[in-house]
Amino acid sequence: MERRCSRIINFKHVNLLSVTAMNKESMFWLVVTMTALAALAYLLGQSDGNPPFSTADDRHALAKDCIDSHSGLADHYHAVVVISVLGEQVEIPGNVGLNDPGCTMRPLHTHDTSGKIHIEFKEEGVEAPLEAFFDTWGKHMDSSGFDDHRIDDNHEFLMYLNTYSQDGNGNVVVDPNTREQVYDFEDLILENEQYIELVYREIA
Repeated sequence: MERRCSRIINFKHVNLLSVTAMNKESMFWLVVTMTALAALAYLLGQSDGNPPFSTADDRHALAKDCIDSHSGLADHYHAVVVISVLGEQVEIPGNVGLNDPGCTMRPLHTHDTSGKIHIEFKEEGVEAPLEAFFDTWGKHMDSSGFDDHRIDDNHEFLMYLNTYSQDGNGNVVVDPNTREQVYDFEDLILENEQYIELVYREIA
């Protein structure tokens, strides 16, 4: 009886060790998986236009520049960009160009999801093409289309230019009668109070 009891106890001990080892291995892979997901989420939350999430082409020099803060600015103006894809408005994030790795603030950035682009420089006379903002955001944009939405036999990509003002409550006001189609796309030089519409749609 004593020998049989000893064997049973040893068998239970081996099972306990196996379960403990399995639990440790499971915890290890759980930690590895959670760490990888956290790193991916961090990368996706950035707006520095680097892989793996960027559809931008070669980055414009201004998209790599860094002004760090609002202090000491020589130029500070705004333009509004509105994007629609197949009838749905695309929201421009509120942190584009902010808190990128190694840079607190890029010259072209957003503070909210209104589509208002802040253009800020430490020196006067710097020309900022629209391309620089999209490169900062990490999105492709030129006459061939926006992001992964490209023109083909059934789709077109159009650009319209207007100006805007603001009412007493700070709301953007646009006169549709002054809207005109332009073809500058990424080469459009940003100016104060521009209202820029980018439309990807099916060809009627």
